[in-house]
Order: sequence, then C-alpha cells, then structure tokens
Amino acid sequence: MDDDFERKLLKEEYFFLQTTIEDYNRQIWVIKSLGITGTGAVIALAVQQSQSLIPLLGCAIPFFFWILESQWKHFQRGFYPRAAEIEEILITDCNLKGPAIYGGWCRAYKRNTISKRTGYLWDGLFNPSVFISYMLEILFLIIVWIVAP
Repeated sequence: MDDDFERKLLKEEYFFLQTTIEDYNRQIWVIKSLGITGTGAVIALAVQQSQSLIPLLGCAIPFFFWILESQWKHFQRGFYPRAAEIEEILITDCNLKGPAIYGGWCRAYKRNTISKRTGYLWDGLFNPSVFISYMLEILFLIIVWIVAP
C-alpha cells in the first residue's frame, strides 16, 4: 500500500475521531445543563410549595442525568485509545510532529494516554468530570431538604 495513501487515511480517521469526541462533549454539556435546570426547578418548587419532601424526591433528577451522562462519557472514551494509537503511528512511524491533540492534552494535564481503569464504572459513572457536579446537586438538595421548614 502506498505510504501517502495510508497516511491520508490515518489523517482522515484521526480527525473524524476528534470530531466525534467533540460531538460527544457538546451532548454531554447539554445533558449537564438539563440536569442543573431540573435541579433548579425542584428547588424553586420546594421554596414555593414549602413541602419538605420535594427536595428529597428531586434528588432523582440529578441521579438520572448522572446515569445518562456517564453512559455518554463511557461511549466517548471508547474513541480515545484509537486516537492515541494514530498519533503514535504518525509521530513514530511517519516521523511527523503531529497531530497530537489528545496526547498534547494528556501531557498538559499530566494524564496517561491509556487509562489505568476502564469500563463503564470508571469511564463513566465514577469519572470525576461526570459525577462531581451531580453529587454537588444532590448534596445541595439534601441541604435544602434539611433546612426547609
């Protein structure tokens, strides 16, 4: 196979993967914003209705959005190993200096390009970029429930 042809295919695949990863990011932000909006609506309803169980029941909203976002993050992370592999091929085998979008990000934030922990629980549910905001929402709702009359 012609090296230029193979390099062109790798380049196209790499940028397709990067676009796909970014598309997942856009959807994840939509999911996160809908979860925050739902939590805000629960808080507004609890304040308006003065019913103490509303915030506690409202904890289900961030929990469900947490599950949804964790699935998207898990699917997104499935593309990372191939992006790293293509970067390695282009840098090592083709003697190029890039592209290195994923590897550069990992170096900047001192992360390994290959995750030590994989699977739905670690790539999604317990991924800090996923669960922290939802845990804060749930904690805030519990505080509202405790403080509410």
